[in-house]
Amino acid sequence: MIIKSMSRKSRSFSQLYHYMKKGSSRSSQYDFFSQNIYARKDKDIIAEFSANAQMLKARRNGNYLFHEIISITKSSQLTLEQEKQRLFDIVQRYVQMRCKHNLVTGYLHDEKSNNVHFHLMISSNEIDSPTNQRLTKYEFDRVKKATEKYVIETYPELEQDILINATREQKRQKQSNKAGEVKRKGGRLEKKEKITQSLREIFAQSRSMSELFINLSEQGIEMYNRGNAIGFITLGDSKKYRLKTLGLEDAFRQVEELSTRQTNKRAEKPASSSQRSTEPEPVKHDEVERRKAEIKSHRSKKAKRGDKQNDNDFER
Repeated sequence: MIIKSMSRKSRSFSQLYHYMKKGSSRSSQYDFFSQNIYARKDKDIIAEFSANAQMLKARRNGNYLFHEIISITKSSQLTLEQEKQRLFDIVQRYVQMRCKHNLVTGYLHDEKSNNVHFHLMISSNEIDSPTNQRLTKYEFDRVKKATEKYVIETYPELEQDILINATREQKRQKQSNKAGEVKRKGGRLEKKEKITQSLREIFAQSRSMSELFINLSEQGIEMYNRGNAIGFITLGDSKKYRLKTLGLEDAFRQVEELSTRQTNKRAEKPASSSQRSTEPEPVKHDEVERRKAEIKSHRSKKAKRGDKQNDNDFER
């Protein structure tokens, strides 16, 4: 099951409403949903949303509505009508947890071969409220997790994978299981799967960060940093992939650790005897002064004798 939420900062109630309605087959009683709306005609429903939005205090970059989608994969055990009935119940439960006092309307779409999904239009403020509903990311995540838990426990016949409540290990397993789709796709790997496989091989071959950069360059890949996040760009199509999303953080960390150990070893290694012998020994200060005095004395004697001998004879 997938839940998506997209905010809108314009009062595009009419556009979204007609988009949702146009894409629905409207072939059953489960294809239309509404909450806290008394109108039945299209123009009156849109008017209710517009009137409720008028209650909001003007705020720069403020939201006016949310377009949200709840999607379930089709089951091999159920008819389309049975899936619609269950999805309608899921939407009712979700809306009660997420926005009990907001205006909500939506339509079910069943045109896809692998899923059925509900499009919802949700007012950003509760009924007649002058302020937007405040829903933190944590609170929204909690609603999504509770909804998925309800689906898994109440409707096992829907055969939904655990995605929202999945542990890190389950997410990694899910990614590796995707390799099984290669057969169905005629042997072609998806781009994300291909870059994951390439990076895993590069990490295994690299023993230092310098080696890593060389190996990446040979494969037409660049590494980038955005804040604390590390990612990779495939230069051929300029696609970006985050290390965390690919599930390769541990493999990358091993390369970093190997590189650090090598750097520390080089720093601790003492200079070899050959290196030490080539380094000139520093000349003591007293020796320098003594030699200067000898040269000065010799030149003084030479001047007295009028010796014409070339000074080069005394260079030793």
